Amino acid sequence: MISGEKQSFGKDRDMCNTIRMELYKLFRMKSFFVLAIITIAMVVLTAAFLVDDIEENTQAQSTQIIGINGTENGSEDNSVQFGISESVDGMDVDNLAVLEIYGQHLSSGLFILFNVIFLVLYVTADIKNGYIKNIGGQVKHRSSLIWSKWAAAAAYVLVFDVVTFLVEAVSMRISLGYLHWGSFQTHLPYIGVQVVLQYSFLVACMTITMVLRSRAFGMLAGTCLSMGVAGLICTGLDAVCDRFFSVKDLHLENYLLTTKMSELLPGAGAVQIRNILLLAAAYLVVSTLVSLVSVEKRDLL
Repeated sequence: MISGEKQSFGKDRDMCNTIRMELYKLFRMKSFFVLAIITIAMVVLTAAFLVDDIEENTQAQSTQIIGINGTENGSEDNSVQFGISESVDGMDVDNLAVLEIYGQHLSSGLFILFNVIFLVLYVTADIKNGYIKNIGGQVKHRSSLIWSKWAAAAAYVLVFDVVTFLVEAVSMRISLGYLHWGSFQTHLPYIGVQVVLQYSFLVACMTITMVLRSRAFGMLAGTCLSMGVAGLICTGLDAVCDRFFSVKDLHLENYLLTTKMSELLPGAGAVQIRNILLLAAAYLVVSTLVSLVSVEKRDLL
C-alpha cells in the first residue's frame, strides 16, 4: 500500500516537473515574444481603423440599396472566400462593445494563425535540439511528454487571450474615446466556446506536426487549416461522394472546428453550444490518442 502511494506520488511529481519545464521552454522562446509583439500590433491597428471600416461598410450598404432601387447598379461578388475576415455589418460607431469586437477576432482566425505558427515552432524545437530524446529516456512514462505539452499549450492560450483582450480594451478606449464592454451574459459564453474551439484546433495541429515530425509540413498544414482550406477540400469531397457514390447532403465541412468558429454567434442556444463542445472534445480525444500512440510506439528523434 505504501509502495503504491510512493509510486503515485513520484509519478505526480515527475508530471509536475515536466509541465514546469515545458512552461519554462514555451515562455522563454524568442518566437513567443516576436509573435506576441506582431499580434498586439495587429490588434492595435484593427482598433485604430475600426471606425473607418464601419463607415466604409455603411456607405457601401447605402450604395447597394440605391442599386436595388434601380437608380444605380452595384457589382455582385459570388466568389468563394476563405482566409481571415471580420464582418462589421450592423455595428454602430457610437456603440461599439469590447466583447463583441474581441469575439470577432476569435472567430475570424486572426489569433489562430499566429498561435499555430508559434506552437508548431514550439513542438518542433524539441526535435531540433534533441530535448525530447534526452528527456524521453529519463521519464518512466512517455505519455507525460504529451500531457505536459497539452498543459503548456492550455496555459499559453489562456495567457495569449487574456493579454490580447486587455490590449483590445485599451486600444478601443484610446481610438474611440469611450469604453463599452457589451453584454456579459451574451458574449462571455460565446467567447468561452471560441477559446475551447481554439485550443482543440491547436492541439490537433500540434498532433499533426508531431506525427509528421516536420516543421515545414506542420506549418503548412496548420496555416492551410486555419485559413479555411479544409472547408474547400470538404466541399470537393461532398461533390465526389454525391456524383460517384450517390451520397447526398454529406456536408463534411460542418464537422470542422474552423466552421464552428465562423458560424457560432453570440447568444447561441444551449443545444448548439453543447454540440460544439462535444465536437471539440472529440477532436481533443482523437488528437490525444494519436499523440500517445505515436510517442509510445515510435522511436524518439
